[in-house]
Amino acid sequence: INAILRTPLAERTEAQNKSLLTHYTKAIDPIFAKLRKQRDQLLAEQNRLRKRGSKTLVMEEKKGPAIAHILGRGEYTIREEKVYANIPELFRNGNEKAEGQNRIDLANWLVSTDNPLTARVTVNRIWYYLLGRGLVETTEDFGIMGARPTHPELLDYLAVEFMESGWDIQHIIKLITASATYQLSDKVESAQREKDPTNLYLGRSSRFRLEAEQLRDHALASSGLLVEKVGGPSVKPYQPEGLWEAVAMNQSNTRFYKQDQGDHLYRRSLYTFWKRTAAPASMEILNAPTREFFCVRRDRTNTPLQAFVTLNDVQFLEANRHLSAKAIKSGDSFDQRLDFISLALLGRTFKSDEREIIRQSFDRLAKRYKSDPDLAKQLLSNGDSPVDESIAHADHATWMMVTSQVFNLDENLTR
Repeated sequence: INAILRTPLAERTEAQNKSLLTHYTKAIDPIFAKLRKQRDQLLAEQNRLRKRGSKTLVMEEKKGPAIAHILGRGEYTIREEKVYANIPELFRNGNEKAEGQNRIDLANWLVSTDNPLTARVTVNRIWYYLLGRGLVETTEDFGIMGARPTHPELLDYLAVEFMESGWDIQHIIKLITASATYQLSDKVESAQREKDPTNLYLGRSSRFRLEAEQLRDHALASSGLLVEKVGGPSVKPYQPEGLWEAVAMNQSNTRFYKQDQGDHLYRRSLYTFWKRTAAPASMEILNAPTREFFCVRRDRTNTPLQAFVTLNDVQFLEANRHLSAKAIKSGDSFDQRLDFISLALLGRTFKSDEREIIRQSFDRLAKRYKSDPDLAKQLLSNGDSPVDESIAHADHATWMMVTSQVFNLDENLTR
């Protein structure tokens, strides 16, 4: 090093300069030595983690064309004519090459104008989500075993519009929801019911119960509890005790369910942690499918257990408590408070005969909770969020039950 330092700077070689730099960083510069030590520790940790992981296949396109052989009499040792990867001849327009097709070619064909199937299936599913039934009822099956479209020309029009709009899903949703068909009344004339009992030909607005996630989110949103944060890890809201333990193996890392706290209890249902072998109980009762297989069209049933969930589940009771507290503070009269609840849940106010029925229920509930303060306190204790102590317990419990009754009306639970 001393000999290199005695050499004039202009005469030093690249190797000499590199040797000086190495000596300086290793022996003189303390910051570099510290950083080098940290780097070595991180590299050692990385190697340790990599050794714990398992090896997996990395998929890539084959260097040559993908081919198979017709097997003589089905025996794998008797290879006959070569068969190249290609689009089925039934769907080709004659322009595709006979050999050398790959997955990119298949992807391009799936969204090409020569293949209307992708667009037809997609717009049919959107129609199903918005109106409860697809133009082709079997939204999961467009094959020969599937149902025939009830309105084939409408299906063709929507498919073409979808492709020509640049596959704009929002455009199709807006087009359907702005249509006269979507905005029809759900009132049914007796003659119409006799002629078309299942509303196959869309003579009126369809009626169907909201899906499990929509019902929970609706309750949270109308009460003001819903946390509208987007993204983040899954959360664990309320769930009956012992469900996971009943199906988990002893070595499972999800053997025990630990409920979250605070805002995590009120995230959208999209973020609810879902154990494949033990779906959230309230979701499963309301016909949410398990995650064990792919599902396009959900079953819809009507059972007493579903009413049990919306009337007694802690998440719905807590939402009703918060909405009723807001209603009590919105005005002093019975009508003002009832209007606040009905507008939040139904988007309308009640008629005079409906108000009379609710008033009778209100008077009966008020009498009960005033005579039994402990019962009112027990009802208000549902949920982890604090109870508004500025409101009398009996009054709050009464309006909470009225809110629950309105929430459980068929008009609120169905579209």
